[in-house]
Amino acid sequence: MSDIADQVQVTRTEVRGFRAWTVANQSLSFTIVPDLGGKVSSIRDPRSGREWLWTNPSLPYRRLPYGASYRELADTGGWDECFPTIAACSYPLAPWLGLELPDHGELWSQAWSLAIEGDPAVGVKARMEVHGRDLPYVFHRVITIVPHDATLRFAYRVINMADRDLAFIWSAHPSFAVEPGMHVLLPSDARMRVWTCEPPDFIRGKGERGWPVHGHDAGDEYDLGLVPAATAGIACKLWSMPLARGYAALQAQDGAFRFTFDPAVLPQVGLWINAGSSSGQNVAPSYTVAIEPCIGAQDSLEQAVAEFGLYGLVPARGEHAWAFDAHLSVL
Repeated sequence: MSDIADQVQVTRTEVRGFRAWTVANQSLSFTIVPDLGGKVSSIRDPRSGREWLWTNPSLPYRRLPYGASYRELADTGGWDECFPTIAACSYPLAPWLGLELPDHGELWSQAWSLAIEGDPAVGVKARMEVHGRDLPYVFHRVITIVPHDATLRFAYRVINMADRDLAFIWSAHPSFAVEPGMHVLLPSDARMRVWTCEPPDFIRGKGERGWPVHGHDAGDEYDLGLVPAATAGIACKLWSMPLARGYAALQAQDGAFRFTFDPAVLPQVGLWINAGSSSGQNVAPSYTVAIEPCIGAQDSLEQAVAEFGLYGLVPARGEHAWAFDAHLSVL
């Protein structure tokens, strides 16, 4: 029998006034806030003491009504899920043509169910579920942790309850706590496109470009493979065309946070860099980077269908599943 110190530990706690659960082994811990869209509020490496996820010090945790602006009112940090769109848009296909979808999707403003299952000596699963609000689907996410392993397995499944196919884009949205000079690692053959920039001409030209992408502002050039200083005053959202190799990482001086996935199933990665430019309503500009495994062209489902033809489909009365690993390493 294994010693209790070698097992996965589950602790009920509270985060900024909301009930939460922390699940931990010897190499990492994560905390879930189910009433706030299944938010993962913390992923911490006890070996280095590094908290990998950023928390917005200027925005409180709060329940907001469906249809509220995520960007203005709910960009509180941590890890959220965006489905079936990221940008607010109209659903582009029958039979839901014209249905208005909210900023950052339907999931973040709802409470999720949570069941923590398994044998602490072997492995534990945090199993979560939420129903679509205006579209007929059930969204499942399972996070698996085992003793003595610095890897979290994220597995997703969407069940379509309708008799028609359901189009979607999806993006994980982990906001990382960053420092100047951290490295953003993507495959060298990744082809990137620009969704938005602040200032608008920060990245010049249109179409695909190789990684690392470079930006220019006030005579300064920025290599976006390196996290800029918080005072840079720039922000941009990039997304990749389908990748041949499935990985992305954020590397610090004392360790790295690395995603690995099968690009045949989970084909893309998004990148949001905010170095003191963009902010919510009446709050200070943020300093964070989000590296986002994703499915579909960013950020509008409407545009993904009409312009790029890059989106996912959940078949009628069927399901669509994907997964990735998140691994913490120390140097």
